[in-house]
Amino acid sequence: MLTIKLDEIEDKGLSLEGETDPSDFPQLVELAREEIASFPEPIHYRIEISRLMDLIEVKGHVSTELRLACGRCLDSYQIPFSSDFLVTYSKSLPDCFDDDDEETELSAEEMGMTLISGEELSLLEPLQEQLLIALPVQPLCSRDCKGLCPFCGDNLNLNRCDCTEESFDTRFAALKNFKVEE
Repeated sequence: MLTIKLDEIEDKGLSLEGETDPSDFPQLVELAREEIASFPEPIHYRIEISRLMDLIEVKGHVSTELRLACGRCLDSYQIPFSSDFLVTYSKSLPDCFDDDDEETELSAEEMGMTLISGEELSLLEPLQEQLLIALPVQPLCSRDCKGLCPFCGDNLNLNRCDCTEESFDTRFAALKNFKVEE
């Protein structure tokens, strides 16, 4: 599944389109298990693979639905996700020369390439990578989410909090009743 034999890539290229289950991606399963993010819908993909001498270029589009917990109010929300990507593969790194025509050694990463070993190319990794890159650092259900009351825990988006607790900087809560004896 989503593994291509290199000799299947013809001169005119190869096109793939379909969907796959999020459970096919180990890191996405782990995110769901840890309740960080889940993917409730199948992952749709459209991929164009072309060969240029020893290079294989994979252009793709991936889309699905992403379910997250808001970082302020903790409510679960779902958003659409869509991303385009481009990955270049090579069986070996091309020679590189600096300004003085001396050969320099660059890594595959520095050249923007991924090395292929064997005669097959798995497309699961670039698809999974795109989904992981898309995860927001601070997921918010909306820009103006009010979050939770720091005293009673009420969702301030749903209820107006009537806490009588004094308002103070909670970073100093441990010092609230501190008194210096003389």
